[in-house]
Amino acid sequence: MSQVAYTPASSMAQQSHGRPPRSGRGTSSPRVPIALEFRKLKGSSFWWMAGGMMLLLSAWSAAALLKRAGGAPAQRTMELSQSETFQMVGLLAPIFAALLTSRLAVLETSERMNLTWLSLGQSDLSRFWCKLLVSGTALGLCFLLPLCWIPLAAQAMGFGRSGSLASLLVLPACIAFLSCLAVSALQLVISLLVDRQAVGLGVGVIAGLVGSGLGPMGLPWLGWLFPAGISSAANPFQVQATADGYAQVSLRSHGWGLLGASLLACLFWVLVSSMLIKVKEAQR
Repeated sequence: MSQVAYTPASSMAQQSHGRPPRSGRGTSSPRVPIALEFRKLKGSSFWWMAGGMMLLLSAWSAAALLKRAGGAPAQRTMELSQSETFQMVGLLAPIFAALLTSRLAVLETSERMNLTWLSLGQSDLSRFWCKLLVSGTALGLCFLLPLCWIPLAAQAMGFGRSGSLASLLVLPACIAFLSCLAVSALQLVISLLVDRQAVGLGVGVIAGLVGSGLGPMGLPWLGWLFPAGISSAANPFQVQATADGYAQVSLRSHGWGLLGASLLACLFWVLVSSMLIKVKEAQR
């Protein structure tokens, strides 16, 4: 009786190509989940939402700057114009973050995308980092853009300033971006762990109202206790009333220390959010 040798298909593939075929779990490169995240968002309303938020804040900042240009000389200062936009971070960042992260959470399960993630061997924590990169950057750019062009436009319009232009450009923009990143991290956890997306939006509205009200209430230090209050606690502007009844706004002398403190607060809340995702992954 003749014997027939059986060669497995995997061995034949290895012999024909000289190396074993790559499996789906070989996609451990960090570029793979990031590329999938952007590919998933292609053509979605996420970018329209983010673009609309950027346009809204830039248009509001431009209108406020033009109004200052036609006012009294005491109102034509870069610090005053810059502080107006910076104050919007505490109010709008949690609300915008709730809308953006809610959209990411909805897209997570659309078209069986969650099964695609699992088939590629991507963990919940890896997916969380990718979504935080997208949502945090998009939210940060909403405030970063007007905070960067306002001093330049104000200087071209003849506005005065009391501090250096570099500090006026860097400090508010960096603190606002770090605050947006911390807010996005916690809102993303809420959107991913809670099925009802209205809960995240409600938390964002309440956090925005509380965070933006700490400064007027004289309790800015409470902002270190939650992400939405970082911009109030690390506010680099100080306001003083002048003899003619106008408000004089200037940069704080310890503004760089506030930037360092906001960086530590941002890292703390991002790590806390990551731990919550890790606990959820372990319980699954």
